[in-house]
Amino acid sequence: MLDLARLRVLREVARHGSLTRAAAALSYTTSALSQQIAVLEREAGALLLERHARGVRLTEAGRALVRHTERVLTELRAAESALAAISTGEGGRLRFGSFTTANATLMPPAVRAFQRARPGVEVELTEADRDEAMAAVAAHELDLALVYEFPVVPLEVPPTVEVRPLLADPLHIALPPDHRLAGRERIRLAELAGERWIQGVHRGSTIDVLPKACREAGFEPRIAFRTDDQITVRGLVAAGLGVALAPFLTLPATAPDLVVRPLSEPSLTRTVMTATPAGRYRLPAATAMIEHLRAVAADLTRISPP
Repeated sequence: MLDLARLRVLREVARHGSLTRAAAALSYTTSALSQQIAVLEREAGALLLERHARGVRLTEAGRALVRHTERVLTELRAAESALAAISTGEGGRLRFGSFTTANATLMPPAVRAFQRARPGVEVELTEADRDEAMAAVAAHELDLALVYEFPVVPLEVPPTVEVRPLLADPLHIALPPDHRLAGRERIRLAELAGERWIQGVHRGSTIDVLPKACREAGFEPRIAFRTDDQITVRGLVAAGLGVALAPFLTLPATAPDLVVRPLSEPSLTRTVMTATPAGRYRLPAATAMIEHLRAVAADLTRISPP
């Protein structure tokens, strides 16, 4: 294995064409520098320098080794710059997972503000529901994720993951405009006992949120359709085919052909949280992204108070 420090010595000798001048530039004695070159020649198994009247010159083997040394040192400088950028949150890659309804209003403006402030960071976005995202953070496949928890379906947090609350997201009820309760300011879940439901969850642990909340309100929901696609949910509700839960996060993007009213059930308020790998070290870019998420969350709450 060739020693990098000795390769640097050879490069300096090549630059100065003299052992004496190279030794002075490196703050070596000429004798110590000569010893370094001798060791390097043994490591390389080739003669690297030829002496002549005015100093030294590289052999063909020496020239080849210096060319490769320049490439190695260039890559090392690039690595040092990349590490410095990552340590300050100005470079590197941020792997960020976010669930569907957060992708409507919370995630996009935060990522936009982050990229304007830190254009050197590559943001890799992944859509993942809470359990999938939690597992990916625990496995260090994501640096940051948005997750959520309902009182009726608690979130299991592995010891290798740290979660912090971001905002409260009370679920509302989406109704067709001609619905009998469309004129009400607030609706109790029990008043919807006879309705058909369009459930905006097709799989995962939160599929139990609606049934459990309805049972607490005294009835079993009649679920007509399940889908993970929020556009489909809105289309079916607007067509009068059922009612659906609508997260606070999606309200700014609600179509005008729907009526959305708040519900009175605390069990249908979820806490949106950030999830990062636990431990003393957190990727600085993840910390910066969380600050942008907090700013967007504060704006959303101020514009449309829960």
